[in-house]
Amino acid sequence: MKTKGLDRGQLKLIAILAMVIDHTAWGFVEFLTPLGQAMHIFGRLTLPIMCFFVAEGFRHTKDLKRYFYRMMTFAVIAAPLFWVFFHQEYGYRQNIIFDLTLALMALAVSEHKAFAKPLRIFLIALLILTSLLVGGWVVMPIVYVLIFYYSRDFKTMAIRFIVATCLLQAVLLPTILFNERFHILPYDWTVTERLYLFGFVLALIPLYFYNGKKGQTPIGRYFFYIFYPAHFLVLTLIRYLMTSATPQGIYIIAHIAALFIGFALLIYVLTRKVSRAQMSVTFLLSVSIMYIFGFLLEITSSEVAGVYTATKLQYFAECLVMIAVTMCTQELCHFRFPSPVYALQIVTSIFTMHCMFTWEKNGLMYSGISIDRSGPFPRMNIEGYGVAFYLFLIYCFIVCLMVVIVGFRSSRNSDAIQKKRLRLLLYAMISMWFPSIVKAFDLAGGYEFPALFIPIAAAFITTALVKYSYLDSVSLGFSNAVNQGREGILIIDNNHRILYFNDWVQQIFGKLTQYDDAFRLRDVRDAFNGLTDTLSRNDRTYELRVEPLVEQGHNTGEILWIFDLTEHYRYLERMKEEASRDPLTGLSNRAWFENAVRSLLAEKTSGGFFMADLDHFKQVNDSYGHQVGDDTLVAFATAVRDSAENTPENALIVGRFGGDEFCLFYRDVTDREALAAYAAKLIGCFDRALARAGHEGITTLSLGITVVNTAELPVSVWTSYTRIHDQADQALYAAKEAGRKTWRFYDSI
Repeated sequence: MKTKGLDRGQLKLIAILAMVIDHTAWGFVEFLTPLGQAMHIFGRLTLPIMCFFVAEGFRHTKDLKRYFYRMMTFAVIAAPLFWVFFHQEYGYRQNIIFDLTLALMALAVSEHKAFAKPLRIFLIALLILTSLLVGGWVVMPIVYVLIFYYSRDFKTMAIRFIVATCLLQAVLLPTILFNERFHILPYDWTVTERLYLFGFVLALIPLYFYNGKKGQTPIGRYFFYIFYPAHFLVLTLIRYLMTSATPQGIYIIAHIAALFIGFALLIYVLTRKVSRAQMSVTFLLSVSIMYIFGFLLEITSSEVAGVYTATKLQYFAECLVMIAVTMCTQELCHFRFPSPVYALQIVTSIFTMHCMFTWEKNGLMYSGISIDRSGPFPRMNIEGYGVAFYLFLIYCFIVCLMVVIVGFRSSRNSDAIQKKRLRLLLYAMISMWFPSIVKAFDLAGGYEFPALFIPIAAAFITTALVKYSYLDSVSLGFSNAVNQGREGILIIDNNHRILYFNDWVQQIFGKLTQYDDAFRLRDVRDAFNGLTDTLSRNDRTYELRVEPLVEQGHNTGEILWIFDLTEHYRYLERMKEEASRDPLTGLSNRAWFENAVRSLLAEKTSGGFFMADLDHFKQVNDSYGHQVGDDTLVAFATAVRDSAENTPENALIVGRFGGDEFCLFYRDVTDREALAAYAAKLIGCFDRALARAGHEGITTLSLGITVVNTAELPVSVWTSYTRIHDQADQALYAAKEAGRKTWRFYDSI
């Protein structure tokens, strides 16, 4: 992978810039002028780069279905704006995201090995036909994506890409000539007009410099999808303002733009990590969008019934805005409003809507309404306000005042970031009342702007909760803490969907994705189901602990805590090892050996019991020193390991009893010849180990052997062990009497 060059974000920025330049040329520059042609040629960079990233996305995606649904959703969202901008050029044909979606489907079909080859060919042909009939870029995205995905290296990709581009143009040019004569297609293209399409090959230049890295450019997975329809909206508005704009039209377009901005903010917030604050902001943005929509209905309706219906929708949205602002303030200021506050807001909202729906009967909201056509657009004319209207106005003022007071109280002992949040909250409250001030002093010539300033207020609050806390400062602090600690944490809801995880969890279980089913991982499923409380992974040992996730008295999920206890377990193993081992030879000590043999006797395990002794060991210490004596003891341990070759695993149990005395138990072997052969082998291994240590011949090894047949031993394990130990000791004494460096069996004495 290249260390230098263009990263993923930079390539996408190039594609987006090329797209904007190309579409700007379509909207405002004469096509066959040198400037127009240059802009269109540069604009050809977009399609190949986006096709390249579709192939890359398919190669690396963890959830193909979600990837497909995301593309299809934004293809539908972009369709009306694409049509508004391009309808004279493309008619019914679709936008580039639709084309890329078809290409993704073709690649998925090609890679779906469960489908028979004829079926895959048929489905890809069907997708190509769909592209021919309704695609904006006919067939080309499908071909490019398949080339980018199946090319092994850049050289192969470039050759295939150039050949495919030339072939596609070779097919297009005669089609244009044929259409010029017979006029079958609704396009009046000429051959010279389409030559700019060879600009596609220029995309190979930035693709050559792609280094495969994500980069630091803030281009997220949703940026292109959101930017694509948004830039059509902006270009359409600019074209409209340059051609046939009227004050009323601009006024309506401004509110349409505000509506789309509200949707964009809502989509952005929904892509953030889940928190209580996110829910509050989502609620606020949703009701703000509802209010804008109601206001749009009002300024575009010409009948009393339509305006009245729109006004009812606005009042309903305003009631919900007051509740949403209270909820957001609670999260921003870390202040819990008492339940009666919300209860009072709900009661006030219900009363307001009741008065709005029944004003004709009781006159509590209005004394009369009509249509005022004297202004720039039809408006509902209020002939007189009732007491409910003034009560609602006072209620809104009290809510905003309460928010400001709580904000000021919270700011007294807050840090710099919290002060920034609270300033944005204050700006939001000012924004909500600014249109009322404009209306009261008649500063806008009959135009009203509440539907523009409520989303501005929502944007201020969204910024406070997003930019300065990732929607929840407590969650951010918690996330930083658990990522810097030595514990893993995984939180799921009651449907096993992952709500939160820290970096440690991904180091243990691999890459995770929010909202995935946590139970697809067997170890996680077993932990939550109480089937395991430890986990070994990558030579490390973890303790798993599950706790309920309780919020306001309700069990909303579960938390899995993961503690790395590797060093703790290693320490225990080391202590256990040191407690059971002889520090000089590394063999088992007497206590461990005796317990192990008694356990085998209790299990009715037969075998051969050896007692070993180094001949004249005291003279070795006296003549050569204790270091040489230690070397000979280590040589015995080496001889035991050498003699264990070709024996069954764990067949030999060896222990040092002290000094130069050792005991061995050869389990499951009772044949005298086999035991004698092993004794001879052990003596030979000991001689060779001494020679390798440089102490050849300074001592020898004598062995006493007793055959252990558990059927002939006493019932008491302790008595049995004592008996066989004494028998082996007597046999060792007989071997010493026989001249040493030999062995004797107990029953041969």
